[in-house]
Amino acid sequence: MGTNSADSPETTLRDYLGIAQRRKWIILQALLLVPAAAVAFSLTQTKLYQGTAEVLLSRQNLAAALTGTQDATLYQQEDRLAQTQSELAAVPVVAERVLRRSGLTDRSAADIAGATSITARTNSDLLQFSVIDPDPAIAARLATAYAQTYTEYRSELDTAPIQRARREVKANLADLRAAGEARGALYASLVEKVQQLGTLEALQTSNAFVVRQAEAGVQVQPRPKRNAILGVLLGLALGIGLAFLRDAFDTRVRTAEEIGERLGLPLLARVPKPPRRLQKDDRLVMLADPTSIQAEAFRVLRTNLDFARLDRSVRSVMITSAVELEGKSTTIANLAVALARAGERVILADLDLRRPYVERFFDLHGPGLTDVALGHAGLDEALVPILIPGAVGRNGKVGAYDTVQDVDSERLGSLRVLPVGPLPPDPGEFVGSRRLEGILAELRERADTVLLDAPPVLHVGDAMTLSTK
Repeated sequence: MGTNSADSPETTLRDYLGIAQRRKWIILQALLLVPAAAVAFSLTQTKLYQGTAEVLLSRQNLAAALTGTQDATLYQQEDRLAQTQSELAAVPVVAERVLRRSGLTDRSAADIAGATSITARTNSDLLQFSVIDPDPAIAARLATAYAQTYTEYRSELDTAPIQRARREVKANLADLRAAGEARGALYASLVEKVQQLGTLEALQTSNAFVVRQAEAGVQVQPRPKRNAILGVLLGLALGIGLAFLRDAFDTRVRTAEEIGERLGLPLLARVPKPPRRLQKDDRLVMLADPTSIQAEAFRVLRTNLDFARLDRSVRSVMITSAVELEGKSTTIANLAVALARAGERVILADLDLRRPYVERFFDLHGPGLTDVALGHAGLDEALVPILIPGAVGRNGKVGAYDTVQDVDSERLGSLRVLPVGPLPPDPGEFVGSRRLEGILAELRERADTVLLDAPPVLHVGDAMTLSTK
């Protein structure tokens, strides 16, 4: 769609919709194939089940607060509590204890840890322990075991400061007894402290509680419906992406607007294909069906051509194409009839010296351009007048088409055709010759418009040579 012109218009939503319309089959194929592949892949997956248990976290640590071993506000920091505890639950020692607790001999602690995900519920103090396993019962059992093991491990960590303090006080008591000071006030104070710590340890409860044990695991893989929906979304995105990528690398001209944008030239007309019945018999739509839509297109071409050369003295018009079989000969022959009907003196010269076609439309078999160039025939002898409905030949000769009524030859235009004649051995040299240049100059003197049917430009350089004459 892009052009090399710096002032080309910006791409609009209509342009994007046009690309999607042109490449709709790419998008439809992606919409069908990607979801189908996603569903097919889902059906090949091993069934996996997930068991989930939940643990409630407490924000208070009585032992740490009373013993002064930890700031009592630490557990009240919302942004750290859940994150810290989820990382704590993932330490290897917890996985090893879960393995021993579950009694699974065919697993390792690393296997269990790899199948377990520990996440904190948003805006809550809940930890979720989720285990994925091919067996739904084992998935539920491991999730519950993981939650219970974590609460026990957490309780050990919470009572560890009390136990450490008791051991230190008992060590001090032993030192006092060894020094013979077992009856002093300090000794009595330490004994009382040991008793207090014992009571505190007995009162200490865990700061994590299992609030929901895992039930039978729910299936999490495969999920064909979800994968199909994702496949549709991915297929749509992929299809649109491929469609736009394909269009970006497609340099073909598809619309009339693109022709104007790329060439910077006005579009004279859009000519539809002639009916198949006319193509089969090499008949011109301007003569066989002059009231048809196809014939009207050539009248539009004639009118726009007249406007294009309104302020310029243009006596000759060359028509060519990119490659063969694009309809240049059909177009120029119908245009010649349209111009003649509008009152112009028209000469149609077939300069396609490789695959001439114009003479087929008018059933011509006499001398032609090459005969004139070689001096075997005169120009008047080679020019064949064509009598058409609505116009007559100036010298009265009648071609393959019969007139439908008598008309005034001075008031209406005429059409004469110059066929190729015998094909030259070297067409490239012929079109560049001075003799051909002189013939073309003489044709311009004899007609209001000279139409030149040139070979395709991508095959040979004849059209480029003719454009300079």
